[in-house]
Amino acid sequence: MNVAIPDSLQKFIEEQVRSGRYANPDAFVAELVRTEAEVFERAGRGEPIALDEHFGRRLEVLLDEAEKSGDYTEVTKDEFDAMEREGLELAHRPKSP
Repeated sequence: MNVAIPDSLQKFIEEQVRSGRYANPDAFVAELVRTEAEVFERAGRGEPIALDEHFGRRLEVLLDEAEKSGDYTEVTKDEFDAMEREGLELAHRPKSP
């Protein structure tokens, strides 16, 4: 497989290889793909993913699942705002040990 990488990202990849963490650019890219695959697998199983750990990916998975479920409930702006507030409260609540 060949992947085109923009020049700006090639410099970043080269820096990562020079740091000694990766043997070559292929090893760096493979690690990124492996990490993303793990996140997708966890999200697919419904496991929680921290906000700072690929929140956008988790949200995409949830939205896809919702769309495929066929269930649709219309909500008002006030109801949506209440759900959003609840979600933010849950997101900012300290985690129990």
